[in-house]
Amino acid sequence: MSIQLLQGDVLGAATDGLILTIDGARRGLEGNIARAFARRWPDDFTEIEDQIRYPVPLGRAVVTRPDLDCPFKAVYVASTLHHLEVLTDVQKAGIIASALGEAVQLALRHRMRSLASAVMTGGWRLPFDAALGAMLDCLRSLAPPEAPLRLAIYVLDEGELRSAIAMATSRAMPLQGLPPGPEPRASEPRASSKV
Repeated sequence: MSIQLLQGDVLGAATDGLILTIDGARRGLEGNIARAFARRWPDDFTEIEDQIRYPVPLGRAVVTRPDLDCPFKAVYVASTLHHLEVLTDVQKAGIIASALGEAVQLALRHRMRSLASAVMTGGWRLPFDAALGAMLDCLRSLAPPEAPLRLAIYVLDEGELRSAIAMATSRAMPLQGLPPGPEPRASEPRASSKV
């Protein structure tokens, strides 16, 4: 499985699938990106919600197949948001890893070639580094490099992209397309890097 780190809007991803996060307790408790998806493709989002069997346990993911206007063949809905209990950062990271792992396994099972996700910081305000670290650790142990899936992880700005590249490098996830050595400086733009 190849991993890309990209700066931009995940809803503009040119991928077969997309991961959206929700609070799986009941309908209407979605994350910010899912709300943005609903504004952009309201009929598709209604169809997605109709396909979900609530409740979706925390740390699980389900696949939906909207068939109207959105460009994605499948939308993987990850139950990572939780509004009732107080959870530690370690518990939150475990939930992210579990839901991401299940979404990736479902995408592989459904023979998706590409999948996109934002960093799953969620409604908890989990720090960027903790959320991305949980995602990278999950991905490192999840699928072999030859698995036929590309996961594009989107970040908001150039600083987050530099941080993401450094985190992937520190976890021995070699970056393709970058020369070995120190992390790129801010004056050396990197719009995309592959892991």
